[in-house]
Amino acid sequence: MTDSSTEPADTSSVETNLDVNSEASSTTDSGVGSMREAIDAALNGQEAPPASTERDPKDPAAVPPAEKQPGAETELSEDELAKYSKGAQRRIRELVEKHKTAEAEVAPLRQELDTVKPKAERLDQLTGFMREHEITSDHLNNALGLTAMINRAEYGKAIPVLENLLHQVKAAAGEILPPELKSRVDLGYITEADAKTMHQAQLANRRSEQQVQKANETVVNERTQREVQTIISTATSTADAWTAEQVKSDPDWNQKRDLVTEGMELELHKLGPEGYPRTAKATRDLLDKVKSSVDAKIGRFRPAPKPVSHITGEPASPRTAAAPKSMMDAISAGACMLGTEPARDYYGNRIPSRTEVQEGTKGSYSYVSRANGEAWADMMAEA
Repeated sequence: MTDSSTEPADTSSVETNLDVNSEASSTTDSGVGSMREAIDAALNGQEAPPASTERDPKDPAAVPPAEKQPGAETELSEDELAKYSKGAQRRIRELVEKHKTAEAEVAPLRQELDTVKPKAERLDQLTGFMREHEITSDHLNNALGLTAMINRAEYGKAIPVLENLLHQVKAAAGEILPPELKSRVDLGYITEADAKTMHQAQLANRRSEQQVQKANETVVNERTQREVQTIISTATSTADAWTAEQVKSDPDWNQKRDLVTEGMELELHKLGPEGYPRTAKATRDLLDKVKSSVDAKIGRFRPAPKPVSHITGEPASPRTAAAPKSMMDAISAGACMLGTEPARDYYGNRIPSRTEVQEGTKGSYSYVSRANGEAWADMMAEA
């Protein structure tokens, strides 16, 4: 049996590509995205598609005017326009002209769609038939080429192709004996009828094995697709939840987001498909690892804290101070500064603004800068 394809326009020789004994291999689209894209989308804060926005047919306010009155005019009358201001009238006329222009541009596209849609439907029917019956493009080309020869009355070229096809069909049906069985028949060891029966049984057994193998491959492929989809779904939901936690807990998350995303892409590239995290815990561990690396890199660029001189003029202890327990403690430690506007606390006490206190005292810019550096003071001033 030959394995070459025949173009319909070829007028020299035509070879068939029909192999009735082999099972055509089929490839099934997985229909799932990559792990990297799923996690990147979650880290970048991309939301799921919005819910359906179908209008309630019972709600008249939700139905466009064109649907309420199929023949309604799109333009307002002069009396209706007179109810609006001159600016509004000008804007309405502009919108009407834009609407007419858009309709004129859309009309040819609708006509083209009406022309293309039936062709696409017929093509879908053809490709669906080919998939169902395992017809390859070579099979289709050969069939079209043979039909073209017959229609052109090129019977001399069509007869060898038909004979070749008939030979293949007979061989697949067991009507033509293989050389080893034929030699046994010629030597009288077995009758031709028994040899054909034996050969047909062998072919049937082979086809059954191929069908079982194909069915097993289909089951494995479907199971693999489900597993991949589950992994991606788990990674996406985990990354979404983890990102939401970072937004709440890390004030610098917006500056770190891109670095974490790049770090995740690099880690997933190193791991490869076989090493992608399979569970929510593994995904979280990998995200935490990448963020820790980003935090370490950013930490190297932060200025070291400077000693704070108290009002008495005595330098503060170089040791790390205890965490402030109140806003006043934080202001005294230079961890934050007063706001740009005065305010009142829970008890009604007035809190001055940073411009109302003397520069260098608690709550001022210079006090925070002296305590934790200019970078920190700048960030507090912008907060």
